[in-house]
Amino acid sequence: MVVVARTRRKDHVLNCGGQGTLMSRCLAAGLPVASACSGRGACGRCLVTVLRGTEHLRPASSREAALLVKLEAEADQRLSCQCPMPEATAELLVTTGYW
Repeated sequence: MVVVARTRRKDHVLNCGGQGTLMSRCLAAGLPVASACSGRGACGRCLVTVLRGTEHLRPASSREAALLVKLEAEADQRLSCQCPMPEATAELLVTTGYW
């Protein structure tokens, strides 16, 4: 799985081998991820926009879906702390407002 994180200055290619969430992969690559709940899916601050590759992601869990509704998130947005990394070989392009 290749994840490209688009920041204001450049695109960062993240090594996404193994399991984990999108948040854990970003943090491991040195990209900051906003969070007030330490990745428990309660605050919604780790919201990312998936620019490409949404079809490779598993559907949102009921917990994530409920918070996405509360946040009035767009269809292409996910909580990075609740978004498990897909096992398929694919490319995912993500961004967020604070990068």
